[in-house]
Amino acid sequence: MWRIEWHDRVTSTMDLAAERAAAGEPAGLVVAAEEQTQGRGRQGRRWEAPHGTSLLFTVLCRPPLALVQDERLSVRVAERVAEAIARLTGLRATIKEPNDLLVNGRKLAGVLLQSRIEGRRLDYLLIGIGINVNIPPEQLPLPTATSVLAETGRPADRQALLLAVLEELASLPGLFPDAARCEAAG
Repeated sequence: MWRIEWHDRVTSTMDLAAERAAAGEPAGLVVAAEEQTQGRGRQGRRWEAPHGTSLLFTVLCRPPLALVQDERLSVRVAERVAEAIARLTGLRATIKEPNDLLVNGRKLAGVLLQSRIEGRRLDYLLIGIGINVNIPPEQLPLPTATSVLAETGRPADRQALLLAVLEELASLPGLFPDAARCEAAG
């Protein structure tokens, strides 16, 4: 179902996924990077992470417009990300609406939704996710941030976490209505 593109360094996985979406790429594309030079969160805030330490990716979806108009969609996506994190690491994240995942009051992950609507039709929905995975405590960009490594004392498998998040997203009703037609990941 997934077509995963791994990049060493990009400006933003969201920007790259938006280019692919505008070119007609079907749902199920996942653009992931080891590092982003212009990663962002809500309200244009920067998302910074040392190279190769975090899970930085964007998922291309083409759901019905009604799903994107659901004001709770960001929270529902964050809940799925939190579930994947808990399943793989044992960490229980709380959601600070609309899109932050906190552990012990510090930010572990963020979710950013971006859509393009033309008239009364949704062209695409992008789900950008950043998870601080293997950032040592002394390298965290802000004192209000944390990572899986900082919380558990052990590194986590970023690829396994990516697949767990994708599995959770695929189970979100209506997000991938044409999932059966997506190509298998290579």
